[in-house]
Amino acid sequence: MNLDSMRHFIFGEWRELPLDLPLDEARSVFDRGAMAERLKKFSSISVDEVISLLDRVGTRLTSPGPYRDRIMDTMPDVTGFSPSMVEIGIDVLKGLLSRGALEERLACLGDRRVLDCWTESGGSPIRAVPLGCICHIAAGNIFLGSIDSLVMGMITKNLNVLKISRQDPIFPFIFLEALLEEDHGGKISSSIAVTSWSHSNEGIMDLVGRRFDGILLFGGEEAVRSYRSVASPGTEVLAFGPKISWGLIREGLSEEELDEAIKGFAMDVSLWEQRACTSCQNLFVEGRDLVDRVAEKLHDELSSLEESIPQDRLSIDDAVDILREREQAFWDQVHGNKKLFQGLGHTVVLGQGARLLPSPLNRTVFVSAIRDIDELAKGDILDMGYYMSTVGLAVPDVILDETIEALQRLGVRRFCLPGTMGLGADGKASHDGIHIALSLVRLINREDISRDGLGLNWVSKDRRTELLLGRLNRVLSEAVKAPFYREKYRDLSLPLKNLSAFAELPCMEKSDLEENCYPSKEMLTDPDLGGYVFSSGGTSGHPRLLRWTSSEFRKSAEVLGRGFRTLGIGRDDVVANLMVAGSLYTGFLAVNGGLEETGCTVLSMTANQSPKDTVDLLFELSPSVVMAMTSTLVELAEEALKRGGLHLDRVFYTGETMGKSSMALLEKAFSPNRVGSLSYGAVEIGPLAFQCPHCRHDEFHVDESWAYVEIDDDGELYATTLERSLQPIIRYRLGDRAEWIGEACDCGRKAPRFRLMGRSDDSVRLLYNDLYLKDLDGTVSLFSGLSPIYQVVVEDGSKGPDVTIAVEGDDCSIEEEFLRILKEKSSQFDHLPDFGCPVKLSVVPRGTIERLGRTGKVRRIVDRRSR
Repeated sequence: MNLDSMRHFIFGEWRELPLDLPLDEARSVFDRGAMAERLKKFSSISVDEVISLLDRVGTRLTSPGPYRDRIMDTMPDVTGFSPSMVEIGIDVLKGLLSRGALEERLACLGDRRVLDCWTESGGSPIRAVPLGCICHIAAGNIFLGSIDSLVMGMITKNLNVLKISRQDPIFPFIFLEALLEEDHGGKISSSIAVTSWSHSNEGIMDLVGRRFDGILLFGGEEAVRSYRSVASPGTEVLAFGPKISWGLIREGLSEEELDEAIKGFAMDVSLWEQRACTSCQNLFVEGRDLVDRVAEKLHDELSSLEESIPQDRLSIDDAVDILREREQAFWDQVHGNKKLFQGLGHTVVLGQGARLLPSPLNRTVFVSAIRDIDELAKGDILDMGYYMSTVGLAVPDVILDETIEALQRLGVRRFCLPGTMGLGADGKASHDGIHIALSLVRLINREDISRDGLGLNWVSKDRRTELLLGRLNRVLSEAVKAPFYREKYRDLSLPLKNLSAFAELPCMEKSDLEENCYPSKEMLTDPDLGGYVFSSGGTSGHPRLLRWTSSEFRKSAEVLGRGFRTLGIGRDDVVANLMVAGSLYTGFLAVNGGLEETGCTVLSMTANQSPKDTVDLLFELSPSVVMAMTSTLVELAEEALKRGGLHLDRVFYTGETMGKSSMALLEKAFSPNRVGSLSYGAVEIGPLAFQCPHCRHDEFHVDESWAYVEIDDDGELYATTLERSLQPIIRYRLGDRAEWIGEACDCGRKAPRFRLMGRSDDSVRLLYNDLYLKDLDGTVSLFSGLSPIYQVVVEDGSKGPDVTIAVEGDDCSIEEEFLRILKEKSSQFDHLPDFGCPVKLSVVPRGTIERLGRTGKVRRIVDRRSR
């Protein structure tokens, strides 16, 4: 091994170079034009693809195997940590690189996908772009630190150059090798450089200061000063210098709470041998009577940890520093000023006063008695605001708020429970009061430009395909956490390379949901997560209970609301929500949530009262828009006609196809300026598609921010959720037939459009031919005395099926004419003498055909034949 050289990784290429990057090489590597071109390529990659890659890298590094073995073999010698401590580091690394943690770290952006294109969060459109080319200056105190910094640059889609620490030239390259194994083709690794140079090399420092858009630095004061001094006005320095952390125990805790807190602080003292900026070096205890018990108990807990997490060898310098501190404490103890507790690998010095004492580290902690919290504010801590990092709090709930308020005035920006100071339990939290992800991006300001002209629906097909593939790979990698999908996709290899590979996956049938729905946990990725339970089943009659998280349902409301705005619903409208509520039905809640996104006035009326009472309210409140199930609108129209009609500006339906006869009835009763579909969706998926003003009644734009839609060669429609992780729904056969519309829409949206062709089950087989409901609907519409509400009942007869067509209406003497017209309209029967089996018409009183109790729908086909 040549000790004068090392392998540098330069944007996808290994180079054997001197330990310190030569200046001429640095000029080439840090060429602004070349880096800008690499940044452009990298920033076009889906953020979900980046996160998926890092999640796989984390699994490769931390699972039993060669990489974990290498870490355990090499890092104790490199870091001076014991193998037990390195194992803790591996566990932390697993969490650090997990998909959930990485997405949490981008939560400050509102929605991680703002890095891909315009999206919405909290009802407002947002977009973020990378800061640019980032230079990461790694600290060597904790071997995870350099990777933590690099990962932040990667998930914000910046171009990243990592300068490794002299203290740890090993772990960054172990990480890099695992990354290269997972990054097939080098799409993402080509945006990374891992190299080294000396702070004393003025030429390279000048390049760094001028050619990078940002410098992310974790280190000492000297490093902070060095890089700030060379940074040009166009280079932002995000520097996290030396920090100190401590703990506080206040009076009023129970014995159990106190014991638990002391046990936690012992871990905070031991973890990382106090080298992290979040490690506990001082512990203040309120009350002279309490402090002795705390110090003695802390000593006992540290002694126990010496067995489970033994301390590795100390350097001579470290050992001398600790010995000096112990001798001073012993001398003070002799004079009655302090008390010393020491073990094989730890030191507890008991004193008093509100002074922060610098620790020689390696499990050396100062426990100090204070009179009350006001004493802290009057000590030297008041002048150390810049250096404050974390305070672990063991405080009764009744004084927690006042405690935090008092300590934040001292400059403390992070508070946590004992035992978590060095772990960072909340991925959404800021770091030293700053959200690093926000500092590594630039937010785009839209001001008064319409938000509905921005987002994935307006992105080119090639760009959209790239983003969708990343999102689908994310859905699949999350789904396999559920037992059902783990078995279903046991041979699946991720990531999928293209959408064609996704189309080859097995589809999901309604029976899969029926057999594995709630309360079964087979389809859940996190069974302990809360949220909603909704019911689906529609006209099939088989209930399917589905789980949604609260955030998923809120997000679906944003998507639905975007579709409502496209329909023209806005602040000037008064909208009556006449969806059915209750019985675990999602429609009413979803529509209300969507309407809230439009700014309109919402009349949350439901369809739970009688049609007469509903029409009374409509006359009284005069909404401009109503939204309801098709069957509900038909009943309301019939009631309104009894009173001479009711004008409604717009009527939007859902749940069932709006046939010609139903459409004619609504136009007669309400004289609307527009009748259309409020949305196309399903309880299993949520909102899939929406209509723009240029869509016909059966045409829809897919909203690919929420769902991915496929149509096979037989016209079957399949849908996949892109935003639901708790119970993912993948390649679900919806039971509808559709066809893609090739022509561009006049609205200008680039999102794919389809035309609904009816239900897959919208026909019934009579012996050898099919009777289609569209033909039946067309026949019903020709008879003024008939309602659009009908049902086909098929039963076993003596020579085949017996068919009864029950239609609600007033006239019962039209059977012969009705069946003649129906046969003429039915292409599979028009050339035959009859239907091939007994078919009869039964006109029944209005409202007597059974409605499904939950939705009010009518089951159009009831097939009672034995199978």
